[in-house]
Amino acid sequence: MNFFAADISDGVGPFLAVYLASNLHWQSGPIGMAIAATQLSMVVGQSPAGLVVDRTRRKRVPIVVASLVVGTTALFWPALRSLPVVLVCQVVLGLAASFYIPTLVALAAALSRKGEFDRTISKNQSFNHAGNVASAVLTGVVARFTSNAGIFYCMMGFAVFCTISALCIAPGDVAPPEPARQGEGARKKDFFREVLGNKAFLMFLLLTVVFYFSNGAMLPLVAQEIAKAEPQSSTLYLAACIIIAQLVMVPTVYVCGKLAGKGRKKLLAAAFILLATRGILYTLTDEVVPLLCLQVLDGMAAGTFSVVAIMVVNDLMGASDRASFAQGLLAAALSLGSTLSNLVAGFIVDAAGFRIGFVVLSALALCALLVLWKGMPETAEASQPS
Repeated sequence: MNFFAADISDGVGPFLAVYLASNLHWQSGPIGMAIAATQLSMVVGQSPAGLVVDRTRRKRVPIVVASLVVGTTALFWPALRSLPVVLVCQVVLGLAASFYIPTLVALAAALSRKGEFDRTISKNQSFNHAGNVASAVLTGVVARFTSNAGIFYCMMGFAVFCTISALCIAPGDVAPPEPARQGEGARKKDFFREVLGNKAFLMFLLLTVVFYFSNGAMLPLVAQEIAKAEPQSSTLYLAACIIIAQLVMVPTVYVCGKLAGKGRKKLLAAAFILLATRGILYTLTDEVVPLLCLQVLDGMAAGTFSVVAIMVVNDLMGASDRASFAQGLLAAALSLGSTLSNLVAGFIVDAAGFRIGFVVLSALALCALLVLWKGMPETAEASQPS
């Protein structure tokens, strides 16, 4: 299920940028708005989605329904042309995709033994990134022979297989114990104490926003540079960008699962350093081959942060009855950062060029690194069984 969910939990992402630039000849600003529409709806939808996952005992159902909605929407996407209709479609995709991260993490927590969450989630993330590799290869090849419209049919196919995979999990294996009944006042008090009163959790959400603000627009901007340089093969080159990054992520998240028990902060700091370095190096070239090579840094940075972030939130909130809600907030922070990144960076590039856009994104990553090191506590100790 993690393998097939990889391609659809974020929509078509950078492939959409290529499609809109090459097929519909849109400028960077409207392209950024289209990508941001999905991410903004995910910002709004992921916390409520986490609450739904926390409340339901049928943990498979949210991801099954979401996959059906994604598949149906993707079927009609190639017929869209106007910006308002595209934005509506992207919002629907974003709301459906909001259920993926909290549901996948909840299922991992239900299936993992005590003290083995790090190992389970890192293995699941490895399958997720392997799925991204497979989907990028398939999508790139199909798009090449369908004038880019095939990217939506690939997403529809993955949604179908994700649904089948979810239904193959035995309901009894992921059913949580019956929770104790609480009054409405007690639930509200616990909410403020566990979520709004947790300073480390709130600080980490802020760091997540900044990381994905710095990271979110980099690949779409690279995709637009490639589309200008190689318009006929831009989708294949973009697929290569994604494949390289995702291949690097597979061993990266596995290694993080081994090292994370010794400390989360060093791994997070390494992710910010790699992200800033990648952005600076993008300013030095616009040639296709060097841009492809720099995707190694993308894989190391994003792979490290994505899996360690889930572990940190589980350290801080996993023992509460709002664990999925907390993972939903993490996913919302991720989406908020990416949304602002694509929206703001698109207009920065229109006004000042690609190089200034990359410099701004890298500078934000370095500022966040300082905040992480000075203000964020180490959470690994909290996850160790007593």
